[in-house]
Amino acid sequence: MTGQFKVGVDDDTGADLGFVLSCLALGMISMEELHQWVHHVIEQTPAAEVPPHLVALLSLQRPTSVLMPAENVMPRVPHDPFITDDRFDAMLGLQFFLRKDKTQAVDITQAEAEAALRRNPEVADRFFDLFPFLMEKAA
Repeated sequence: MTGQFKVGVDDDTGADLGFVLSCLALGMISMEELHQWVHHVIEQTPAAEVPPHLVALLSLQRPTSVLMPAENVMPRVPHDPFITDDRFDAMLGLQFFLRKDKTQAVDITQAEAEAALRRNPEVADRFFDLFPFLMEKAA
């Protein structure tokens, strides 16, 4: 845990980071927005508590670089237990809403993803709690 954010890499200590990286993998956020989020976390965290792997993410430029564990950045990609199967589908629904394009998922339709988002509004709440600077983009 770092400040108010969970950005570790062990077990559930990285739940927020795990959610953010899932958002990146699904195309809900861009690399630029990932970097904005890292700066947002660093600004709200005492300097002594900012983990090196968080700062290291700022040097990466491609999502594939972020999502592949590497000793010099993160030895493992953290998991977020919040993301259940139905919430994952809801994340796809939010991706459709935010990006107005198709995800890389092939086993769910836009209508199914949007229905999952309606059933799981906590997904949008979690997203905008972590990315308050993206509220204007969604409006």
